Amino acid sequence: MALLHRLCEMLGEEEGRTLMESLPAVHWHDLATKDDLVLLKAAIEANKAAIEANKAAIEANKAAIEASEQRLRTDMHAGFANIRTETASEFRMLRAENKEFQGAIALQFAQQTRTMVFAMLAFAVPTWGSILAVGLT
Repeated sequence: MALLHRLCEMLGEEEGRTLMESLPAVHWHDLATKDDLVLLKAAIEANKAAIEANKAAIEANKAAIEASEQRLRTDMHAGFANIRTETASEFRMLRAENKEFQGAIALQFAQQTRTMVFAMLAFAVPTWGSILAVGLT
C-alpha cells in the first residue's frame, strides 16, 4: 500500500494505480534474482556436460557392439567353413563306404548266382543222365 501511495504522489493518482495494476500479483520471494539465474545457468551447463558424457558413452558402446558383431561374424564364418569342410569329408567317406558296400553286395550276388548255377547243374546233370539212361535202354 505504501508503494501505491508513493507512486500516486510521484506520477499522479491514475498513473500510479495503472502502474500498480499492470504488475503481476506475486510475492517478492517468487521473483528470480541474478543469483538464481547463475545457479540455473550452472545447472544447465552441468546437464549439457552430462548429456555430452552420455553421448560419448553411447558412441563408445556402439563401437564396442559393432566390434563384437564383427568378431561374431568372423567366428561364424570360420565355424561354417569348418562345418562345410567336415561335412564334405564325411560325404567323401560315406561315398567310399557306399562304393565298398556296393562292391561287397555285387560279390555276394556273384557268389550266390554261381552257387545256384552249380546247384542246378548238380541237380540237372544226374536227372538228365537218368532220363537219357532210361531212354537209351
